[in-house]
Amino acid sequence: MGGESLTQSMLSQHGIVGDRSYAVHDGKSSCSAKKYAQLMRYSARYDSEPDGISIPPVTVGIGDTAVNSEDPELEQRLSRELGTSITLDKLRPDNDLEYYRRSTEQQPIEAIRDVLGLEEGEPFPDFSEFPDSTFEFSTPPGTFFDAYPLLVLTTNSLNRLQQATKGTVIDERRFRPNLVIEANELGEGFIEEQWRDRFLEIGETIIKLTLPCPRCVMTTIAFQDLEKAPQIMRALVQENHHKLGIYGQVIKPGKIQTGDQVRLRDAG
Repeated sequence: MGGESLTQSMLSQHGIVGDRSYAVHDGKSSCSAKKYAQLMRYSARYDSEPDGISIPPVTVGIGDTAVNSEDPELEQRLSRELGTSITLDKLRPDNDLEYYRRSTEQQPIEAIRDVLGLEEGEPFPDFSEFPDSTFEFSTPPGTFFDAYPLLVLTTNSLNRLQQATKGTVIDERRFRPNLVIEANELGEGFIEEQWRDRFLEIGETIIKLTLPCPRCVMTTIAFQDLEKAPQIMRALVQENHHKLGIYGQVIKPGKIQTGDQVRLRDAG
């Protein structure tokens, strides 16, 4: 659903405490706006601050109404909105492999292109460096993340994308990063491409950067005050091999907050 902006948070080995502890599930897999674009128009907020141990209830905003996750009406409402039977699931243990296992149902190539936001003739992203589990499970068991618990994005990359899509509103909300870093002094362009296997020190934390993030149709969806923008994927395909931002893993947990200084360093 639509994200929210935090001024401070705790990072654990699972990323931002409380991030993606729930998922909308359609009986086959957990769902996102890749499949149900209208999810980006909804919002969800915890009723109390998550502590990383228990998962508090959430209140979901759908249009002008707000429905709590403890209310059975929520799943009924989501089912009506999305046109299929929906449950709102809490995280399950990482040993519940069948729950997280990816469907073996073959998808038409056109449907895959739609999810990736690609036009006929555009190449597919290169997923060869992703862990094998990415292809076996819809999300890493015990999580509702696509691949890794954090997504880091710089203002440099947002500015570079803006240059490549003149007339399009490039807004960080489209790209759902966990962390946005002002990194102008470190160079121009899509600089995260050069950060693989390096480390970020932020506040009390250390984050290992892993793989650049291939993007999909979610970056182009209309929601809130943002219009549909397929030209974003055209630019990313042509300018940066579909990628924007870089995934990360938390090596040292701790607190982070807006305004923290960020240090980029090599291993060791």
